Amino acid sequence: MEQDIRADKEELLRFAADRESDKRLIDDPSMHASDIAEALLELKEENDETDYNRVINALPPALLGLVALELPEKMRDDLIKTLDNVRWAAIIEELDTDDATDIIQKIEEIDEAKSYDILRLIGVDLKENIENLKRFDENSAGAIMQTELFSANLGEKISDSIKRLKKMVAEEELSNIHFVFVVDGQNKLKAMLSLEELIMLDMDKTYEESLTLLDEPIFVYSHDSIETVTHTVERYDLAAIAVVDHFRRLLGRITSDDIYDLIEDRATEQLYSLAQVGESAEAYGGAIKNGWARVKWLFLNLGTAILSASVIGFFADSIERLVALAVVMPIVASMAGVLGTQALTVTVRKLALGEVKLEDAKSVILREVAIALFNGSILAACAGLLSWTWFQMPALSAVLALAMLSNLFTAGFLGAVIPLVLKRFGIDPAVASCVLLTTITDGAGFFTFLGLATLILL
Repeated sequence: MEQDIRADKEELLRFAADRESDKRLIDDPSMHASDIAEALLELKEENDETDYNRVINALPPALLGLVALELPEKMRDDLIKTLDNVRWAAIIEELDTDDATDIIQKIEEIDEAKSYDILRLIGVDLKENIENLKRFDENSAGAIMQTELFSANLGEKISDSIKRLKKMVAEEELSNIHFVFVVDGQNKLKAMLSLEELIMLDMDKTYEESLTLLDEPIFVYSHDSIETVTHTVERYDLAAIAVVDHFRRLLGRITSDDIYDLIEDRATEQLYSLAQVGESAEAYGGAIKNGWARVKWLFLNLGTAILSASVIGFFADSIERLVALAVVMPIVASMAGVLGTQALTVTVRKLALGEVKLEDAKSVILREVAIALFNGSILAACAGLLSWTWFQMPALSAVLALAMLSNLFTAGFLGAVIPLVLKRFGIDPAVASCVLLTTITDGAGFFTFLGLATLILL
């Protein structure tokens, strides 16, 4: 199945061997940019620089630009350094403004002088559009919009606008058309029609005459957050959405493919962050390179494990006097770790998707605490009964149940609080939450259980 839906490496090399293959590379549906990027990654991992460079040199500018955006960060950085300014200018000229801006910003991060020289080589209009998009905050709608769109004036006859649209598509000025954005004389957005709605209108009428048939347009402001854009597109199931300024003047559009990429990128980032590994390192490089990328977090976890062990060492005499404590003690910490991670994951996800804000902290915490107490009561009772059956020591069973309920409450509370606090101070909650949660729940669990056991049993 996989071979049917992605570009085969050998097939790609055959295409690259023939410089006349450029047109076929664009037309062949199996040669999607993401598939080519995957094949290039495979060549890179095999250290096959000859074939890798042959494919890069064979790709037409527009396709190479899209491939560059799909490559892992390290490979893309290498490509930025390798290709000369003239070729990068040709690539950027072929891309939509949002993709062109992404490429320029990535080049700027690597070599600011190189990006400046490339901008000097491209057309004035495209350069101006790129400079305008670069001014927006990177987490705003304005930063991810493209200025290529089809708009029609209220006074324009619908048949005339369709002729104009056909001409623009034929001349490859526009692609991926979903909506016609209707504006007034001041370029203020008045309506948004899908192509299906458009062909149902009377061709001999103007848009203004048909406006009573149209719904109020859905749009986002250029300063709106990416989370707002994502939620709006998902809520109304849109293929594209208009971006306007404070005065509702049409600036650009954001298409659903860009939204999907954002959702995927953020989900991937959150997953890697929760596991405390780097996306770039995992996608590119061998075992040793990836190992070094992860080891700093393992050392940090080693330090937290030593702290937990020191708590156990403090009660060493109690454990020596009652060996059963050592048998059931891990249950308290283990269950709290799992429950805390559940609360942590749910809270981090909601923060990442914008489903909760810091003002909602109280309701989020109360919800997770309520869940923790509910689950904790059931699990504590089960663990207590199991311990009673095992050791025939009612007091030990009571200590285990109390300690587990207490630590599960702590885990649920901290699983919600830690991400919210980190977010409040501008720290990515996905990166640091796990370490803090594990340290506190392990230490608190051991201390609570052994402390109660020392007071009650010994």
